Amino acid sequence: MDFISDDEFARLVSEDVKNKVSGRQRQILLQPDNWSRWQRTLLLLIDNLQIQADDIDMDKESDKFRFESMGEDGLVLLKESEFAYVSRKTKIERFQFHVNRRLDDVTKIIETGISDSVKNDPISISSDVNFYRKAITKHRELIQDYGLEETEIDRALWRTLNNEWTFGDVNEGNV
Repeated sequence: MDFISDDEFARLVSEDVKNKVSGRQRQILLQPDNWSRWQRTLLLLIDNLQIQADDIDMDKESDKFRFESMGEDGLVLLKESEFAYVSRKTKIERFQFHVNRRLDDVTKIIETGISDSVKNDPISISSDVNFYRKAITKHRELIQDYGLEETEIDRALWRTLNNEWTFGDVNEGNV
């Protein structure tokens, strides 16, 4: 993997939260070596968003005192500025919600060592998975085409295509 600067990585993480990354970029994030960095970057992003929201609140208070002292014209400006502040803060809070959701996903990946998003994201499914799926399907076809006797091991293998794990049921008595 090529080195990615902290700034580039932060942009990648931010774009990932917005679902604007390519499959290749997503694979970079899903590499186990990047999981902790991904988590730290999301935590920094949450802190940054909170600072932005706090700054908006302070600016809003500042404008309130300034515009109220200007009389009737100031009240019009105050209403306009309040609308702009509410709009900006709503956007930040909405993005912060999505960042927190992604942080939950990444934390789960770190804790389990498994990325559910790989299973659910067709772009991210590795070519190995498709290769083995095709191999198992072809194995079943060949057994049937050549009239070979199926064993319990064969049937257990085929059940994996349906996400069933029955190899534990295989024993000397049924092979």
